[in-house]
Amino acid sequence: MSLDRKQRVMLVLGAIFCLWHLGTQWTTTLLSFLQWDTAEVMTIVDLGYIQAFGSIANALGALVFGQIADTTGPKTMFLVSVAFTSVYYCGISMANSWYAFFFLQIFRFGYQLDGTAEMYLATVTTESERTAALMRLTFPQAIAMFIGPMLGSKIAAFTSLRVSQFICGIVLFSTLTPVLLLFLPSTHSIPRLASARLRPQDYWHMIMKNTALKEGLVIRTLLISAYVCYEMVSRNYLLRQYMKTSDDSMYILLTMAVSLLFIQFVVLPVIQVQYVHYEYAFYSSIAISVVSLIFVTKFAKNTNNRSGTLLPSLTVTY
Repeated sequence: MSLDRKQRVMLVLGAIFCLWHLGTQWTTTLLSFLQWDTAEVMTIVDLGYIQAFGSIANALGALVFGQIADTTGPKTMFLVSVAFTSVYYCGISMANSWYAFFFLQIFRFGYQLDGTAEMYLATVTTESERTAALMRLTFPQAIAMFIGPMLGSKIAAFTSLRVSQFICGIVLFSTLTPVLLLFLPSTHSIPRLASARLRPQDYWHMIMKNTALKEGLVIRTLLISAYVCYEMVSRNYLLRQYMKTSDDSMYILLTMAVSLLFIQFVVLPVIQVQYVHYEYAFYSSIAISVVSLIFVTKFAKNTNNRSGTLLPSLTVTY
């Protein structure tokens, strides 16, 4: 692929990544409040069931979407993912019970745009270019992490939580669909893997024969499961303990955006230049996790402000 064409593809992927994460961060800002504003109080266990069912749907979707990419191309995969996710975002704006949130997780079957973008990126870059290209994609993601929470919280303050969330789904579909249809190339320099087919029965044998793949999957499972648990528990703890408006959630996500930029553009380049082994990165993560655990154990208060109270009032802040 020529340099100019590759740059255009990277620009389009950056725009797609920005719009996608704009919707993701917009929803993340409002989701805890929407789950709080239910007919019956949902416990952390209730939310755990919802998250688990959504993760299963997401995993099944990844298998099917891989087949879609092989047979019809990544553009179809992008479009289907946007359609599923837009319906999901609009749907949770109307959910007011545990059952509604639970069954809406079916639409997370199509929550695959991140993986699709990384797969598409692998077809337009060489192996030596891939890490730098992935790091460049974190820049539009960080921009979205700044804009999404502010946009979602301000619209919620001027209208309502549910109106803001419904608008999020509409904005995601109406902005991403034209970009995908008009600007994303449907073909690329690497031939479509037409011979690749969905053969789940082959996966177990492949994993057992490949030690590096097996270790990578175990590590990824541990990291993701720990992150999901921490994110779910911490978000709900902060909501019940400190948050009063959606602006409070916005500030947390803005802090995450700053952290993402710092890690991607300061810490990781140093690690790459110094050729530090990945084990040290894992050790550092474990050390930070232990410090966080000690801090939470010592200072966190076990209270639940949701019981017997109404949803915190949403006021416009300037």
